[in-house]
Amino acid sequence: MRSVIVVMLGFLLMNTAGAQPGKLKQVKPASVAIVSVPEEATASPTMMAKWLKAHTGNAVALQQALFNWMATHIAYDVENMNRVSSYRDSAAAMLKTLRTRKGLSTDYAVLYAQICRKAGIPATVVTGYGLQNGIPTGSHDWVVVKNGAQWAITDPTWGAGVVENGRFVPGINWTWFRTAPQVAVKTHMPYDPMWQMLPFPLRHDEQGSQAFAAATKRPVFAYNDTLSNWFRQSRLQRLEYAAARIRRFGGAANPFIMSELDWMDQSIKVLVANQEIEARNRSIDEFNRLSRDYAAIVQLYNEYVDFRNRRFTPEVEDETLRKTIGEIAVRLGAVEKALSGLQGGDDAMKGNIMELQRALAQMRDKVRDEQQFVNKYIKTEKGKRKELLYANGG
Repeated sequence: MRSVIVVMLGFLLMNTAGAQPGKLKQVKPASVAIVSVPEEATASPTMMAKWLKAHTGNAVALQQALFNWMATHIAYDVENMNRVSSYRDSAAAMLKTLRTRKGLSTDYAVLYAQICRKAGIPATVVTGYGLQNGIPTGSHDWVVVKNGAQWAITDPTWGAGVVENGRFVPGINWTWFRTAPQVAVKTHMPYDPMWQMLPFPLRHDEQGSQAFAAATKRPVFAYNDTLSNWFRQSRLQRLEYAAARIRRFGGAANPFIMSELDWMDQSIKVLVANQEIEARNRSIDEFNRLSRDYAAIVQLYNEYVDFRNRRFTPEVEDETLRKTIGEIAVRLGAVEKALSGLQGGDDAMKGNIMELQRALAQMRDKVRDEQQFVNKYIKTEKGKRKELLYANGG
């Protein structure tokens, strides 16, 4: 019962954050010309990316225009701020955000990241929790964007306004546009320390200035190498390595992390089970293919035996006869080789594999005998060949 209570506590806290709390502080960027996105270009992330790319001079200008548009056109969905985070990045969800002009931090983040990616800018949604004075306040999603060799944090949700007394107060805040990692980590703590993008990541169980001092005493974290590996990994590998990093850097230090780790562990179990099912299905498909190949070999062998029983009439060239039985041997060897590398899995599959292996072994002996006979037959003078056929039951 205790574990259920802990999970529920994390669940309740996890869904009480997203928008920036507190009084609105508008921070304007340096004097730059920001293009306005026309309404007809906002029907989908692809359309927005295409329009922005065509009407901005570089990647930074594109992101400025996108950040400005989202802050002035997407309202934080206060009514649904306690909605369970579904960890989704679906096209339907992004289209809904564009259509309703409302969203939570997940919706802001996935839409921003998708438009960046469609425009050719590397961007990834990061899940973590917000911090106020070093105290975790709730789960939150934001975006990391790479321009050239530099990573920066952009939070389109906190850039759009704040929540005061249960009401969303819009107001663009450029503080959260392309924020440096060492600044962002004071208020945005990723679950996976990799996404801090710092050589000395903070631990989840350390807070305040002491956390920064303690971090520098640990070995350097090669986050660029880790990120490079991350982009090559499968979803299962990403989850497994991320869960291990989270546990290594403080683990379940608060209910938000506990909920995240629980979700990750459950997802890993599902993905592992799915992999096992997929592997078994692939084995079944391969076994069925090899069984069909064996059946085709049996048919070829039977046709050869029928030809021999007719005393090799109509007559063919010696090399054609040698090739006929030789091709059967080659195909038989290929099936045997493929079957030897097939994983058995459960007892039923192992039994089927063993049965096919026995059948192949018996056929191999027959084919070898016939190859020897054909070689002898070809070496025999043509006038004496019929004696060999009669002697062998031909």
